[in-house]
Order: sequence, then C-alpha cells, then structure tokens
Amino acid sequence: MKLAIDTSQSSGSIALWDKGKTAWSSCFDIRITHSETLMPQIDAAMKFCGYKPSDIETLLVTSGPGSFTGLRIGLATAKGMAYALKIPLLTYTSLHLYALQRYHCGKDILVALDAKMHEVYAALYNEKLEELQPPQVCTQQDILSWKPRECYLIQKGVKSLESLTEENGLTFISVPDLPISAAGLFLLEEIFPQPEVYDLDYVANLEPNYLREHTAQIKGKK
Repeated sequence: MKLAIDTSQSSGSIALWDKGKTAWSSCFDIRITHSETLMPQIDAAMKFCGYKPSDIETLLVTSGPGSFTGLRIGLATAKGMAYALKIPLLTYTSLHLYALQRYHCGKDILVALDAKMHEVYAALYNEKLEELQPPQVCTQQDILSWKPRECYLIQKGVKSLESLTEENGLTFISVPDLPISAAGLFLLEEIFPQPEVYDLDYVANLEPNYLREHTAQIKGKK
C-alpha cells in the first residue's frame, strides 16, 4: 500500500493506493494549519480502510514550491514516517502535480502559482509533462521571454497573467481553478518512476523545494 501527501497550498490532500487502484482520496481546505489536520486525516483514512502503519510500503509527497509552512509540515511528516517504517520516500513538484490536469491533451501546459512580492512560481511542460522550462520563481514578464506557443494556462492566485499574455499576442486556454489531489502523485510515479528503495541519507538530506529563501525574519528584542 502507498500513501501520498500534498500540503503545498493552503488546502491539502492525502490518498492511499492499493492493489492497482486508489483506495482513499480526501481533500481538506479548512482554516487551521496542516499540523492540526494532516495526521488526523491520515489516521482516519487508515482506520476507515482497515490498514495499519506497517502496511505502508512507499510514501509520496510534494516537495514544493508553495506554502513554506505547509511544505515543511508535509515533508517532515513523510520523513518521520519513512524513518520509522524504513520505507522509500518519493518526491514530485507541486507544479508537476498541477500540470497533470492536462496530461496528453495536445498542447503545452503553463503552470503559474502566486509567489507573492509580484512574482510567480512557474514551469512550462509539453503534453507529456516533460519540462520545457523548469520550475522557477520569476516575474510575469520573465514568462513572456519563454515565448510559449498556444498552451493551457493553469494558475492559482495569479490575476493579471492572462491579460498580460493577450497584450503580447499569446493565446492561452485557461483551465478552471480546481484543487489538486495527492492521488495524482500515483500517476506521476507511473509516468516518471523512481527507485523504490529506502535510503537513509537521502531521506535525512531531503529539504522542501522552496525555489527561493523565505522572507520571514525573527525580530530581536530591543
């Protein structure tokens, strides 16, 4: 059995995979932190489906980019479980998970997520989800320099990108803003398989893929 986790955005999701199919999938978008929701969701899913922690053979998790706090909580949870159970931990980017919505739909796929400070997390993929532009933090003007041809536009929290591209003669097909599901990680693993081997050093050194340094600062006492 496999467990997938996504906490890259304010909403989150988990999924269980067993015997070649999704056994459980749930999304949660409530106004409390992932630290309060993630483990109860996993526990509820396992109990409902009749699984024990020892039944988990592989963990999959989104490594980023996205919410700094959410990524830390999701990855720390997955690493702790991988340590305890001595099982493989596989990571995929949240941008790849978003792009999965238009897999094999005949056009390139541009994913843009709000990164604050007038920047976006963005990546450009072909219809097979192969990278044309790797995940990066950039301005909307930077995206224009990629000269993307007609493609699907998957955006979250970005309001002006579509009008900006129209002004520059680019045609994008907007995709509805739908929540992503951790269950998509199972398909990403089929498309882009990784060795399912427990590697203590790899797990120990695994860090969230923030794409940039966080801006939070601790103010010293005056």
